[in-house]
Amino acid sequence: MQFNNNKLDDPLSGPELPLWSIKTGVHHHSPTQDNIPDGAWLMKYVILTQEERRLLPANAQMKAGVAVGDMLQQYYADTIWKLNPITKKLMPYANALQYADKQQLINDNLDKFRKYEPVDDKDREKFEKYQQEIIEIITNGFSALEEIGAANLGPITCEEQISIGQEKTKLNIPVVGRTDFTFGGVSADDGSQQSFPSLILELKTTYSKLGKIKKNGERSFISLSTPAAPSFSHLKQCAFYAAKYDFKVPIKLLYVNKSGYKYFDSSNCNDLTQEGLEKNFKIMLSTFRRREKILGQFENKDAHNIIKSAIEMIDPNFDHPFAWHNFGEEHLQRAKQLWNFT
Repeated sequence: MQFNNNKLDDPLSGPELPLWSIKTGVHHHSPTQDNIPDGAWLMKYVILTQEERRLLPANAQMKAGVAVGDMLQQYYADTIWKLNPITKKLMPYANALQYADKQQLINDNLDKFRKYEPVDDKDREKFEKYQQEIIEIITNGFSALEEIGAANLGPITCEEQISIGQEKTKLNIPVVGRTDFTFGGVSADDGSQQSFPSLILELKTTYSKLGKIKKNGERSFISLSTPAAPSFSHLKQCAFYAAKYDFKVPIKLLYVNKSGYKYFDSSNCNDLTQEGLEKNFKIMLSTFRRREKILGQFENKDAHNIIKSAIEMIDPNFDHPFAWHNFGEEHLQRAKQLWNFT
């Protein structure tokens, strides 16, 4: 594996962290954190340790999404950011797995996906279904990237960790995320290369949902069409990438499923225009600002009592349609005890 030896700034470095951040271990925000309500965020990112988060249960849909993303990145990327085993930080590496044979690429990644152990019977039914669906989705994924001429858009970087510091957000801690695909750069008037890319692409894959049990005992599945409009949480994620580059880089949001694919960008989605991206980034920042204020007002207490005081202020919203799904029964019951819902 070849390492890019260019000197890198630590995305998490910056001004001195506030007391509440040091005590609780919350050192950054992210678009992923923004996607869940405050109660689930507090449980996952403040109460659980990093090791506990790593052990949270996955599901077949998440693993299938990773498989498709990995395949597209392994085929197209020149550089992929990965965890350095020595420094334990994300670093850019040359794509040593860049495939020329799409079928071999699919076979290798399907073999990896098949090693997943489903968490329950319903997850197993999805796992069996998605082994075929992945092939249909990746085929559409290749078509989608070929439509925009991905192979000719200059160097392609995947999973790059980017950070927006306090100087842009006026938050107490930075916002950190990772891009799916970053294409090339832009040339200045003097012909030199600038730091701004020419395009950022965010990829979302969707899979068939569980249907009813048929009379013969088999499970039916509900096929999904490509969305008529993007998810608001995905639009806010795109706004974060745009903010990194002062909203001067075009953003494409790509949805792929077994029935086809659909792009959204500034030509067909107002939220992906500069004005829309700026508006949605401000909405994201308001979430982070609220959470900082909740924790910050108790920073003179120890970590245990900061968390205890925050719990008293935050509605856990245990009825949320998805926020608590992947905590596992043990952590869910722990959360209910903390909020006195038992």
